[in-house]
Amino acid sequence: MKILILAITAFCCFYGCTISHWPGPRPFVDEQGREIHSAADIIIEKPERRLPDREVMKFNLKWIGFSIGTVTMSINGIEKINGRDAYYLEALFESNKFLSKIYRIEDRFVSYMDVENLYTLRQEVYRSEGKYRKRAVIDFDQAAHKAHFRDLIAKSEKVIDIPADVQDTLSACYYFMLLPLKAGDTIDYSVYNSEQVYRLMGLISEKAFIKTPGLGLKEAFGIKPYVDLNGQRVQKGELKAYFSCDKRRIPLMGRIKGVVFAEAAFSLTKIE
Repeated sequence: MKILILAITAFCCFYGCTISHWPGPRPFVDEQGREIHSAADIIIEKPERRLPDREVMKFNLKWIGFSIGTVTMSINGIEKINGRDAYYLEALFESNKFLSKIYRIEDRFVSYMDVENLYTLRQEVYRSEGKYRKRAVIDFDQAAHKAHFRDLIAKSEKVIDIPADVQDTLSACYYFMLLPLKAGDTIDYSVYNSEQVYRLMGLISEKAFIKTPGLGLKEAFGIKPYVDLNGQRVQKGELKAYFSCDKRRIPLMGRIKGVVFAEAAFSLTKIE
């Protein structure tokens, strides 16, 4: 669950979403009452400094055009972690009946992100994929730059060096949604994933109108990130995604293209 984008002038249909650079025969009126005549007129609003206390976003997932399951991302209030106020974030991926007959997946990721400093304090991983199981808890000591990893199945532990202000894979998405970005800006921060630390980079490039089942027609901007590991670019496919231009920066849709033929996509279907 990382951050992404699109850079195509016109896209007709994308797994239930539409993308355009022209709102239609009449100007689009944004939430501030401004008339938007083309995507070039779209303004990326400054985001809120805080996340909402409660929120649930649901996404449909497709692989090479076939629906394979859903992802639910939620903010579940604020909890104390090591004496710090932290957002309780959760992401759940569940395969649908079609995929479950072949390979059942039920993955749950929990992240606690510091409310003041906006970095991860703890990550919990509960993966169930076919016969594979993983249960792990990682506590991040941001002052000492150490991640304390505990495997709850193997009963093993290790300590991993981390850079300052590191994110985990879930907190990285919510952190991105709080950045005061505009077209032409870049992102560059560290993300912990599976006992390794990656460098996530990308350019805020395109603005467009996105229509999703969850929010209808929205002004959006795109990002196409890439990832480095130990100074080497990770060549495992391409990520592209769109986020809303309002203060909430909702992820609207995205696409992951693999190196050989694989293509997966997500689109927002519901927000509460």
